[in-house]
Amino acid sequence: MTVASRSHVTLSHRLLVALGVVSFLFWGVITTLSTRDNIVQVNELYDVHLAHTAKAFLQMMDPDDEEDFFPSTMSSAAIDQLFNSWPEVPHRTTILKDLTTQNSAAGSTAANPPSPPSARPPGSKKMQYGSSLRYQLWRDDGHLLFRSDNAPLANIAPTMGFSDNTDELGSGWRNYHVHDTTHRVQIIVSEPSAFRDQLVRNMVIDAATPLALGLPVLFLLLWFSIRKSLHPLAILSQEITKRQPGNLTPIDAQSVPDEVQPIVTALNDLLTRMGHTLDNERRFTEDAAHQLRTPLAAIQTQLYTARHTQAEAPHQQALAQMQQSVERGIRLVNQLLTLARLDPKQARPEFQPLHIDKIAETICAELAPLALQREQSLELMAAPNLPRVSGNADMLAMLLSNLVDNAIHYTQPGGNIIVSLAADGTGVQLAVSDDGPGIAPDQRQRVFERFFRIAQQSQPGTGLGLAICKQVADLHHASLTLSDGLQGRGLTVRLRFAA
Repeated sequence: MTVASRSHVTLSHRLLVALGVVSFLFWGVITTLSTRDNIVQVNELYDVHLAHTAKAFLQMMDPDDEEDFFPSTMSSAAIDQLFNSWPEVPHRTTILKDLTTQNSAAGSTAANPPSPPSARPPGSKKMQYGSSLRYQLWRDDGHLLFRSDNAPLANIAPTMGFSDNTDELGSGWRNYHVHDTTHRVQIIVSEPSAFRDQLVRNMVIDAATPLALGLPVLFLLLWFSIRKSLHPLAILSQEITKRQPGNLTPIDAQSVPDEVQPIVTALNDLLTRMGHTLDNERRFTEDAAHQLRTPLAAIQTQLYTARHTQAEAPHQQALAQMQQSVERGIRLVNQLLTLARLDPKQARPEFQPLHIDKIAETICAELAPLALQREQSLELMAAPNLPRVSGNADMLAMLLSNLVDNAIHYTQPGGNIIVSLAADGTGVQLAVSDDGPGIAPDQRQRVFERFFRIAQQSQPGTGLGLAICKQVADLHHASLTLSDGLQGRGLTVRLRFAA
């Protein structure tokens, strides 16, 4: 299993499967043990019934000796105890009448013990337990004295006590054979094994049916219980997801379960350390900016003074080059500081709905004098009723200012620059187009890299302008692309905000 596939297995699903399997196994083991115990009890009950039936036959042999007449061959303690508790049997005439009609068990409850459970198996409408019994009465010399209509002439169970066999039709029988040494007779009583088998099947079905019907209910209850138990984790996840990147305040650990509190505590410690680290980096950046700006400003002032004093032309040219280098250094420091503040790992922008056309109008108004100095045409074309975009006003103003400033600096004097805004079904689009030298298609992706500058470019620069714009676009989840400019020449920088 790959990492990607494991990520789709939620904790609630794992708990549901684990608890469901454990519950099913536990329930299955309990049901199996209970069913096995019930089967043993059923067999004992049917065996006792066979023994009681044989007892009735033996008592019919000597009705005047009911208190002390018990076969000596019955060595089973359970059968002996059962025989000792056997109730008084009525007159032999009544019993013989019932037996000869093959309804001794069903027709005379006094002559026989109560029939065992499921004496008539479900689905068997005609076959009754009493009418399905068969019996034989033998003398010790092998002479058959009496038998039921469904009993064969041959001895059905030569073995004393309980035994199992199969008849000529393949049907199974459970037999009980007892010997009366006083009267020198033997009684054999048999019952179909189908009764026991049917009862066992019914017991298994009765035990398995609640399990099968209860499993969906069990899984549903487990699902609701797990969801309810994990609800605090879902709330915690939503709280963390909705946080702004700069929100490093501790998470409330009071509402989470005790098992999750160590994780929340560790996360709060991490947030605290991150806050301290970001504050230290921010202070370092601000201190470095102050320390760099101060000497650069002093050098710039001295160069300005030196250029306005009387000096030879070579000296003036050298001073002018030095002043350009200092100005470039100041601009580089400012852009580095801006880029550091826009680092996605440190940025803490606060977004709100903005009118991007208002920001574009302000930036174009601020940079219009610079375009006029270069005799360029700077035009703003904004569609009416533009939808608002979610963003940070200062960052978007800085992005647009960089784009328009780059267009002014890199477009030749007398060139044209158009800032356009439009909306479609996919969102709001802002484009800055010019008819300057443009950027070759094979280099359009590299210009977003920090400090990358196109070779043989006449205008000075730091190579950070478009990198800053790309950083701002990423923070706003907007796309920034480059294409050809006005009339198939120059450059168009297109910023698209998703709807």
